Amino acid sequence: MKKRLTSLVLASVLAMAASPTLAHHSANAQFDTSKEVTLKGTLVELRDINPHSRWVVEIQNAAGKVEKWEFEGVSPTALRRQGIKVKEEIKPGETYTFTFAPTWDGSKGGLLVAMDIRGRHVIYVKI
Repeated sequence: MKKRLTSLVLASVLAMAASPTLAHHSANAQFDTSKEVTLKGTLVELRDINPHSRWVVEIQNAAGKVEKWEFEGVSPTALRRQGIKVKEEIKPGETYTFTFAPTWDGSKGGLLVAMDIRGRHVIYVKI
């Protein structure tokens, strides 16, 4: 009984230790990195979080209806490394051109790979 309990505890500890590794995903699993799409839209919200930032954008479709899109990006630290002052140069309410790898499931979003910031084309992540 004691040996069985020890084995059960050990198995539980190993399963918990492995779970963060299993939770992380590859960009190729969620996004079609063989394609790039470019759309212009108004930034609604930038969630500057680690390890992936979230960009909520309103984009007008061909019928003139505004749709909400959400892009995943690497941490905004990558933009800072390129000399972009994130809090000063990227503001909600302003319009930007976003280049992204679309989602596999066709939902309105993707992996942000580049954007135009104040007339400057910035490659955000290389795929």
